[in-house]
Amino acid sequence: MFLGRERIERGMLDEDSMEHTAAETLAGLQVTTLRSIRQPVASLSGGQRQSIAVAKAVMWNSKLVILDEPTAALGVAQTRQVLALVRRLADQGLAVIMISHNLNDVFAVADRIAVLRLGQMVAQAPIAEFDRSLAVELMTTGTSDRMGKVVHQPEVTPTLTEDIAAPRQEAIAQSVVGTSQPSGLAGYGRTLWSRVLAGQSGVLPVVLGVILIAAIFQSQNSKFLSAENLVNLLVQGSVFMLIGMGEVFVLLLGEIDLSLGFVAGIGATVATILVQPSIDWPWWAAILAALATTSALGALQGLLITKVRLPSFVVTLAGLLGFQGLMIQLLGAGGTIPIPNEVINNFANGTLGEVGGWLATGVVLLGYAAITIIRDRQRRNSGLVAPPPGITFLKIAAATAAGIVLVLISNYNRGVPRFPLNGMPWVIPIVFAVLVLWSILLGRTQFGRVIYAIGGNAEAARRAGINLAVIRTLAFTLAALTAGAGGIIYASRLRSISTSFDGGTVVLYVVATAVIGGTSLFGGRGHPLHAVLGGVIIAAIVNGMALLGLPAAVQLMATALVLLASITVDVVVRRRGETTR
Repeated sequence: MFLGRERIERGMLDEDSMEHTAAETLAGLQVTTLRSIRQPVASLSGGQRQSIAVAKAVMWNSKLVILDEPTAALGVAQTRQVLALVRRLADQGLAVIMISHNLNDVFAVADRIAVLRLGQMVAQAPIAEFDRSLAVELMTTGTSDRMGKVVHQPEVTPTLTEDIAAPRQEAIAQSVVGTSQPSGLAGYGRTLWSRVLAGQSGVLPVVLGVILIAAIFQSQNSKFLSAENLVNLLVQGSVFMLIGMGEVFVLLLGEIDLSLGFVAGIGATVATILVQPSIDWPWWAAILAALATTSALGALQGLLITKVRLPSFVVTLAGLLGFQGLMIQLLGAGGTIPIPNEVINNFANGTLGEVGGWLATGVVLLGYAAITIIRDRQRRNSGLVAPPPGITFLKIAAATAAGIVLVLISNYNRGVPRFPLNGMPWVIPIVFAVLVLWSILLGRTQFGRVIYAIGGNAEAARRAGINLAVIRTLAFTLAALTAGAGGIIYASRLRSISTSFDGGTVVLYVVATAVIGGTSLFGGRGHPLHAVLGGVIIAAIVNGMALLGLPAAVQLMATALVLLASITVDVVVRRRGETTR
């Protein structure tokens, strides 16, 4: 309801204020059929969508509301709901023009009727001067000698009268629409279960998939869940996680970027070249230059897609080929360039040490606990939907347990007695920092809100005043920027970059990572966390099959089956949402 006019406070979306205002507007119009004020538009029925559109106009103090066939393709109950809302708008003093071919709807709500034939106005008068037969005659012939002679007694159907006359106190008694609090843990659990049944299961299927994969490989090889292998698995998957988080920006728009693999390779190549002794840039300057280069490549592709209106598939496929050639050109005849800078090499190979891991994890957990408690308390005090205190405590406890386990695993000695190796790898907090940054950008800023809006319905976003070209270009730019970071981590892990870098295979794994994690290929649904979870699954499959000694062919086929299953789930969930409206 606030799309294009979001309320911003300190650079972030003021969601509580927007939610409260939207809910009060809906309650004032007696729209009480919504399950939640935060319910996705895709899950709303046709009548509910019409109600939301009308409420949006009312919320912005519109003086005139024009409805073109508002009841077309609606069922009986939904039609009653929309007509009752139209009548309430008129009773509140708003001017409403309703265009409809359904005379029953017109005579149920209209004060005046205007008849058009072949684009010409043939009659307009108060409804008391019309009956159905006169309206039909004017629509079909354009004239009637009965005009002005009809004495019509308006007949409003009992069901509509009952809807219109419903006391306002009924809506007020429900407080704000969709803000009733679940009654305790049991009520909250029932709410979550109803969302799962409605196809809004979030990352639950992915988490269950990770558990299943871990159980299968552990049963075949007891080393799979060992501390050293789990840390190695996370480091292996970090490249896919990072580049996958970049791909999420593009997939959210319903687009695709096939060039991110070699964009990552170019980022790694630029950073490696700039820290060579012959150039000797500081490591931070080399990384900034590499990220700027990859961002420029993404912006170029975004401009071609938005300004020239070329399909993203074609543009990024050309980018895949062209950037591969550019990378080979930059690397030269040598083929492989080592990284002489220890800071860059430590991105994937260095560790924080035992104490550093505990300190970093403690700071993150304290920050998470404080933010969660304060936010849930503020929402409860404002009368908005918030989990019960018990659920808030459970979330904090689960995060704390996960953090402790991660630190304990990382601090386990993964080396040999002569050369011990323990401590949390640098790459884990790096991936976490990017995850938090992009999660805030997509979830708490106006930019993120319009990204989801464009992916859900680009035409509706355009009509809300959103500049589609600018947002799409920025999305491709951010995707390339993140891919550059992933490429630097890749080179850090190998301590070099070479022409053997297979960006084509990398990008296929990256798309699989995002989709397996839960991001939709159709746009409008996804989260950076999905790329992280998908990266864990991809790394677990590759790592587990390597432990079992299975050939690469089997690994590829297994990954393909997991990807196919994920896309099937995506399609089924999408269809369920369409059929349950």
